[in-house]
Amino acid sequence: MKKKKTSLLLTIISLVCGFLIVFPIIWLVFSSFKPSNELFSYPLHLFPKEFTVEHYENVLKGGFMTYIYNSMFLAVVGTLITLAISAMCGYALAIYRHTIKFTNLVFGVFLLGTLIPGETLTISQFTVISFLGLYNNIWGVILPVVTTTTGIFMFRQFFMSVPLSFVEAARMDGASEGYIFRKIMFPLAKSTTITLTLFSFMWRWNDYILPLLVLSDQKKYTIQIAIKNFIGFNGVDWNSILAASVISIVPIMILFMFLQKYIVGSNTAAGDKG
Repeated sequence: MKKKKTSLLLTIISLVCGFLIVFPIIWLVFSSFKPSNELFSYPLHLFPKEFTVEHYENVLKGGFMTYIYNSMFLAVVGTLITLAISAMCGYALAIYRHTIKFTNLVFGVFLLGTLIPGETLTISQFTVISFLGLYNNIWGVILPVVTTTTGIFMFRQFFMSVPLSFVEAARMDGASEGYIFRKIMFPLAKSTTITLTLFSFMWRWNDYILPLLVLSDQKKYTIQIAIKNFIGFNGVDWNSILAASVISIVPIMILFMFLQKYIVGSNTAAGDKG
């Protein structure tokens, strides 16, 4: 009986916390459909009295789809490169930890890099980007952040959980290192790949500082910079900001909805094996 009461209490607390987290998003969505005169009317109300999609039409007519395409290119390409680099580095650091000297030391240096705040690297990153001629180029936003210690750590920890006998058996059968990685080891890391895909896509999609520094041509702006541009000298266009913000969270929600079942399913399978 005591366990049931505890479980019920924890469930209620979880529901309340979940509601507090989701409620601002709900308010954002409904507010984006309110006319301008309703947005700050008192008393405040959640549901729009007069439903309108005018703000979405104005945002899309203003060329917002170009910014969505730029952000999508940045997020997709950056994620694919991040997955490739993280998987290969994680594989090398895990599989060769006993055969190549200082492998663990190299990984330790990678971990020390996480102690450095990313903001302190902004000037050096911008200097390198300018030297390489990538200023005002979308690749100048993609390349500096394709290597992530988080991704390398995730893949290394997974590959370390796989018995080395798998690799040794494949080598005895004459398989090359590239074949072992592509056909045997990487497919096993499905849960890690999907999780890092979700994280990496969100990092690139929501990135603001680096695109703001690197991109000067308005046609190359990402969606986050475009939303910021609705704040002008003459005031803040709240209706456009709300509509653009809702549009910006849709791809993340769709991606999470598709990948969530794979993440949960993979974790459950891993738990069953353990």
